[in-house]
Amino acid sequence: MFKKYYNLPLEIQGIIVMMLSQFFFASNDAFVKYILSFHDNNISVLGQIVFIRGVITTLLIGLILYFQRQLELQMMLGSGKLWIRGLIEGGCAIFFFLGLATLPLGDLYVLLNLAPIIITASAAIILKETVGWRRWSAVIIGFIGVVIVINPTKLEFGFAFIFPLLAALLIAYRDTYTRQFQFKFDSIQIAFVTSLVVTIIFGIFMLFHFVPMTFKEFIFIVCSAILLAFGYICAVATIKIATMSTTSTFRYTVIIWGIMYGYFFFNEIPSLNMIIGSSIVVASGLFIIYRQKKIGIIN
Repeated sequence: MFKKYYNLPLEIQGIIVMMLSQFFFASNDAFVKYILSFHDNNISVLGQIVFIRGVITTLLIGLILYFQRQLELQMMLGSGKLWIRGLIEGGCAIFFFLGLATLPLGDLYVLLNLAPIIITASAAIILKETVGWRRWSAVIIGFIGVVIVINPTKLEFGFAFIFPLLAALLIAYRDTYTRQFQFKFDSIQIAFVTSLVVTIIFGIFMLFHFVPMTFKEFIFIVCSAILLAFGYICAVATIKIATMSTTSTFRYTVIIWGIMYGYFFFNEIPSLNMIIGSSIVVASGLFIIYRQKKIGIIN
């Protein structure tokens, strides 16, 4: 489809679509953070925001599967592995949104992008994959970058940095776990069940605390849901269009969007520690991707 209309090499198309996915994901998060600001960043409102957004997103993904004739509900909902993956994602979402409510967007995304580095370490420890000294060095340097971002001598945002780090750990575990069955399901089918489980989890939270919302807030949640659905679609399209080794490095563009949204909409000015630390984390992650490509782990 892309080739027909744009006549671009598939690798370039993959890069563009990957960057679009990160734009959509960051824009979705910015909407959620903006809605939270109406309630003084009261995290108790998160349940209903994410629940309403999740219902809309799940329906949109379900419609995509229906028109693709892949809405195999009995097969998808009958898979225990997909439900477990959804529960892991739910835990990740809880910690991520706690970080979203308490940290600048740029810092949040930098700490969250520690996940590829954690995945490399966990692959060696859990899956017994061979990780050479070069990638282990990149893992250690990446963690040093995180320490610089956190700046433990100051802790400007208290211990809120723990939230995205826990989310990154769960992302790493989620991706490692998904390797066991990723080829048994279509990526959008996995996204559908994951979105459904996360929606149910936050729906339970909403039962314990509900705050009346204005029509304006509801419209923002709808916009957030549409952006999230587009992010899922682009992320899946990226996998189908180009190789992971080409596109994965551009996941880090979400940090740029986070810094821009934080600066222009939330008056968040990046600190020197954040700039230096994020550069180290990104460089470490890019080197790991380069080594994985060179030794044939990704193609």
